[in-house]
Amino acid sequence: MKLIRTFTLTAALILAGLIIFSAPVKAQPKASSGAIFTTLGDGTAVNHNQYSSTCAVFLDGGPGPNAPAHAAGLDDGEYYFQVTDPSGKTLLSTDVVANRRFRVQNGVIVAYTGVGGPVHPIGLDQDHPELGAITIRLANATCPTDFAPTPNNGGAYKVWATPVISFVGDPNLVDNSCGNGCFHGFMPSASKSDNFKAKNDAATFCLSVEKQLQFMDGHTGIGAGWLFNVTDPLGVVNAYFTDDNGILNICGLAAGAYTVAEDANSQIRGLVVNGVEQPLSTTLSFTWTTGQPAPVILFQNLYGNPF
Repeated sequence: MKLIRTFTLTAALILAGLIIFSAPVKAQPKASSGAIFTTLGDGTAVNHNQYSSTCAVFLDGGPGPNAPAHAAGLDDGEYYFQVTDPSGKTLLSTDVVANRRFRVQNGVIVAYTGVGGPVHPIGLDQDHPELGAITIRLANATCPTDFAPTPNNGGAYKVWATPVISFVGDPNLVDNSCGNGCFHGFMPSASKSDNFKAKNDAATFCLSVEKQLQFMDGHTGIGAGWLFNVTDPLGVVNAYFTDDNGILNICGLAAGAYTVAEDANSQIRGLVVNGVEQPLSTTLSFTWTTGQPAPVILFQNLYGNPF
């Protein structure tokens, strides 16, 4: 009996030690839906990307002009934003993180909620006024002092947005060291981003994607409002939609590896890159380096049920 009691006590102590000393497993941040983009103060230019001044760049999110309110809508909640160089290594925002905060409701930005520094001016988003949508200037009221010039030779910047619950660090600080794979408190897997330029140069490139539909009767048509997910060199995935002409243009992109993907269930019938046919796939990965031609990608899809 003494042996049994001793064994039971020992097992209990071991189990208790496992409970006490086991390190908690940190949950991976949930990827947010939707997309962000830079625009003018009234939200009329989606992915305008090239600006004469950093003071003219505003943040917008969710659906773009003429898109349904649910298209590319961000998850509702509170977000932080930051401005970096395209690599994400250099933080260019100069105010504390808590002052770079906004609220999303019904998929669009509806309020600037930052505290602890000069305010970031807002504009009324003319595209979805019925939802109370606004835009937020990336630079605060001290512009052009805020934000810092980019070290990128092409004048390229990257703006990020991440849910408050996914932020890693102290929002009362300007910068946060959060380890490898994390950028100033922002995890790419939980963030959305957009690149833009504030001066003219040639160190960045524009990605052009066209969607063409092939109908059952043989004629071709325009793939307007077609969804593409673009993954940038930092692993950030953003949703974009083709315009009324079936064209998607994203400028101010830095060198590195990218992936362009449409719905995996699409009936792909042709994939052409810079005039050269590629193996059929709903996903295209490429790496751009300075001096290379800008990629022009054509996705051709069968439209309709062939059976």
